[in-house]
Amino acid sequence: MTSPRRYLAYGSNLHLEQMAQRCPNSTYLGLGILADYRWQINQRGYANIVAAKDHHIQGLVYEIDAADEARLDVNEGVAKKAYQKRLLPVFLRCAASNLYRRPVAWVVSNGGPKVLLGDSQQAWEPPTLEFDVLVYLSLDQVCDSEPKSEYVRRMNLGIADARVLGVDEDYIRDSIRPFIPRTDPARKDTAVSRDNHLKE
Repeated sequence: MTSPRRYLAYGSNLHLEQMAQRCPNSTYLGLGILADYRWQINQRGYANIVAAKDHHIQGLVYEIDAADEARLDVNEGVAKKAYQKRLLPVFLRCAASNLYRRPVAWVVSNGGPKVLLGDSQQAWEPPTLEFDVLVYLSLDQVCDSEPKSEYVRRMNLGIADARVLGVDEDYIRDSIRPFIPRTDPARKDTAVSRDNHLKE
């Protein structure tokens, strides 16, 4: 039996409702920080991370089983080489006790992180370095570009959850907002339907 694997989400899988749909067996662990990478939208119009010294990625860490990993592989277009899989060291700040290791579907069905956390401030424990955390990234499509219009909406849903769960406002402003406006851009994107099944 394959052991569960930890997975760092930095794109639209920051949105817990989407994550619950894609990976119904996943559980939430906490905030992840990956050093020496920066966030981008690449030529495909979706989120990616590229190696960059003195930058970092903030995201959410989930635990997934083999079935969920197989579903992620399909969503991320691994077979079509849209993304590659890497196991990387990630600093993990465990979630509040009422969210830690909760099934993501349970969090969503109980109102989401904003309802469950309320106005309380998370008391963070010192982060621990976790090795072999699964990350999906493209090594080929690494030029900064613009997001697909449908992706902007999904990223904004993810940003809302990530903010509640502790991703820094400065990180959102400096790393994600240069690529993701707060509302869908007023433009038609004819490529959306063609690539709609590849959605990190």
